[in-house]
Amino acid sequence: MGRGIGGDPADVARAFEHLPAVVWMLDGPEHIVVAANRAARASVGDLDLIGMPVRLAGNALPGTRLLDMLDEVYREGRTLSVEEPSALVTVMPVIDSYGVVTGLIAQAVDLSAQPPPFRRNEHEVALDLQLAVLPHGLPVLPEISMAAAYLPAGANDAAGGDWFEVVPMPGRRLGLVVGDVVGHGPRASAIMGQLRAIVAERMLMGGQLNELMTALDTFARSAPEARGTTICVAILDRQTGTLEYCTRGHPPPLVVSGNGDTRVLPQPSGPPLAFGQGDFMFAEDVLLPGETIVLYSDGAVERPGRTIVEGIGELAACSGQVVRFNGVGPRALADRICQGGLQLIENSHAPHDDASLLAVTVLLPFVEPLMLSVPADPRKLTDVRRELGRWLSDLRLMEDDLVAVELSVIEAVTNSIEHAYNSQGGTVSVEASLDEFGCLQAVVSDTGAWKTPDDEPGFRGRGMLMMRESMDTMRLSSTSKGTVVEMSKVVRRPVRTGATRVAPARDESLEDLRIDSMSAPDSLWLTVSGALDGSSAARLRSALLEAARGGGRLPITLVLDDVTALGSAGLRVLTEQGRRIGDAGRSLRVVAAPSSPAGNVLSISGVDMLLDVRSHA
Repeated sequence: MGRGIGGDPADVARAFEHLPAVVWMLDGPEHIVVAANRAARASVGDLDLIGMPVRLAGNALPGTRLLDMLDEVYREGRTLSVEEPSALVTVMPVIDSYGVVTGLIAQAVDLSAQPPPFRRNEHEVALDLQLAVLPHGLPVLPEISMAAAYLPAGANDAAGGDWFEVVPMPGRRLGLVVGDVVGHGPRASAIMGQLRAIVAERMLMGGQLNELMTALDTFARSAPEARGTTICVAILDRQTGTLEYCTRGHPPPLVVSGNGDTRVLPQPSGPPLAFGQGDFMFAEDVLLPGETIVLYSDGAVERPGRTIVEGIGELAACSGQVVRFNGVGPRALADRICQGGLQLIENSHAPHDDASLLAVTVLLPFVEPLMLSVPADPRKLTDVRRELGRWLSDLRLMEDDLVAVELSVIEAVTNSIEHAYNSQGGTVSVEASLDEFGCLQAVVSDTGAWKTPDDEPGFRGRGMLMMRESMDTMRLSSTSKGTVVEMSKVVRRPVRTGATRVAPARDESLEDLRIDSMSAPDSLWLTVSGALDGSSAARLRSALLEAARGGGRLPITLVLDDVTALGSAGLRVLTEQGRRIGDAGRSLRVVAAPSSPAGNVLSISGVDMLLDVRSHA
């Protein structure tokens, strides 16, 4: 059967369901409800009015004149709209081929939900611009651990001067920059973005330090707003620890040893950018294994009633203490130093200037690759997830990257378990590694022959879609010897700006699936926590079937905010049970915050268009 003029009926139904307005479809002079979209059901507290007169909703209906409007439009056969303080209400007649009114369509747009007009002050605009142009993540490199933090000026001071950059360079070098533009506000943020672009371009092309400093100085001389910018640029040889650096009107780098001793690097004298005769002074140093170099802006060491030298001494003392009392290993040192520096600033005073910190711990042991081989058994997914999670935790990734890698690897393993072996037996291998450019490589392989796809695959295929959406590259190859899934993703480490989510430490005891049920007057509630994948999806199916057998016609609310991982097997259960519950005259509401792992997967897979998914209960 071909599609209708308005499109596929299922697509039309989904569009009706997700309209941002309350919509009722009513039949006959008694205005019997024959259809109600999600917003309409929510407006009356999910009271089930299908087959009942809409007037039974009483005061829960939007506006104050809706019931009178229904009678008038049914009698007169013409559309009527009324704007009230809280809603714009429109009623349209449904007229048959004989010109007779047979029903009505009532629509209400909630005007109270529209945000009032407002003007943002310059500080808010500058801060948003500043956070937008600062790096949201740092490279994750096998022998380097790094962290960065940015603290904006106080509410009464304009933001927008500090900036930093980290660039992996050709020849296993690493470029580090912290700078401070003169002035504040949006114009300073814009200049900062241009300076960052110059730095990134020169470093990615493998330029030398003197070439980079010349380019920055030339730009500052041509742009009045950039004149007087202070900057510290350092280029690190990741193999030998050799460091070349240059400061222009900027505080010198600080080095913290593995036992907490500190030293301030000698500072070559040089004025801010666009001042002086264009001559640059460079210096060199050698960092030992486990040492951390700290670059910072003057806002990080300015203290009321103290000289900047005293402020540098306080930052050095704080950093040394952090290292001496660190109990989580050398890969966490950089982050701890930045965290301690921020705490020092906040405890000293409300900052009147931006503050930036960039810490890099060098010459660490390489991240060992992950290599696993497990039986092709759904019950082994928990073991794979646990071992993968432990390996990833050492990399300290941004939460979005962590979720993407976990999801993709588990989906690939699930596919091998489901498709590769027709009978018991066989194994699935998992390998993961981090290359010198900060790209995470993952390979999942089996030695079986994948089953022939169904003519009507139904839900299947969403797992492959999620892998492609979550990773930078994904390639599947099948031969007579088995199937290999190769995936890669450039991963990042979070910057402490308040704008980037840091992946929290995982409690392995919380990975086991838990389902709590509760009955309330308005709904049957199921709250799910833990990993929802091929090893645990059957438990969710049983819980939903049990809920559907009880509770009369109450809707079922499924809360997924605490789900740590949602795989295609879990999505399949949600879709199938949602359809069955709907066919039985019940409704399934799924609650998942957009920023949660479950909310992210529901969006990537498109399942949020098939189910009634809400961001909060």
